[in-house]
Amino acid sequence: MKKRTIFNPSISSKYNVYHSYGVKQTFYAWLVLGIVFCNQAVFAQSPVTIPNSVEVSLHSKVNNVQYNLQIALPHGYGKSTADYPVVYVLDANTDFPLVTSISRRLEAEDDLKKLVVVGISYQDSVWWRRSLDYSPSTREGERYTGGAQNFIRSLEEEIIPTIEKEFRVKKNGRTLMGHSLGGLFASYLVVNNNDLFDNYVVSSPSMWWDNYVVLKSSSPTYTPKSIFLTVGAEENPHMIKSCHALSDFIDKKLTASTKKAVELSGENHASAKFRAFADGLRWLFKESE
Repeated sequence: MKKRTIFNPSISSKYNVYHSYGVKQTFYAWLVLGIVFCNQAVFAQSPVTIPNSVEVSLHSKVNNVQYNLQIALPHGYGKSTADYPVVYVLDANTDFPLVTSISRRLEAEDDLKKLVVVGISYQDSVWWRRSLDYSPSTREGERYTGGAQNFIRSLEEEIIPTIEKEFRVKKNGRTLMGHSLGGLFASYLVVNNNDLFDNYVVSSPSMWWDNYVVLKSSSPTYTPKSIFLTVGAEENPHMIKSCHALSDFIDKKLTASTKKAVELSGENHASAKFRAFADGLRWLFKESE
């Protein structure tokens, strides 16, 4: 008797679904791998760099910190023999690209003199190293504070001499730019008659540090400076109070200086520095008409 093949829809259906599922899974796996390999082929590129800029590593013997000095040169630097105004930027791990972009764009519009921008950045442990370098006094329970004097020595003895030896920058009329804690450090130099810099762009300075110790420990003698001072109108009240305290101090005790103070409408602590840096550079280095 001939055997009959019995078709069982449930078994066949189950098998077909399973088989289809396996094929689909295999197909999707190869598809994903293909996309990954294609993406690697397309996107495995070199890191983005800022044109006409270099980085110099400097290990400070003063405070044992490894600094990365990032230098952006102006258009035509290589074909020129001129010395250029130099702007030193604190918190350069984030702000060097910002200031470089601003300065070059304004220069391209004939709205700014050609500048050399020098960013002072850190190789590692950025947050606590900046806290140590930029704070003028120690605070109880905070390990990485109170290193400003050593950072000033490093600037004076190592960082600035290195820049002025290796690049054609003017030795007079140096500018320092700092925001927040960097603004506190810049203010510390201003009120203590430090002669490393002649111009300052001070954005949202943290003058409240250690109960306004910077303003309480100022030097009575003073060399005239140019100071562009800003704070965002939408910042926390203690930041606005800090900026006003510094502005009043300059008006009362540093009368030989030139100061412009601006409260930036609509700006908070994060956004204020964009306008501060752009407006500050134009105030200091606007190209003559």
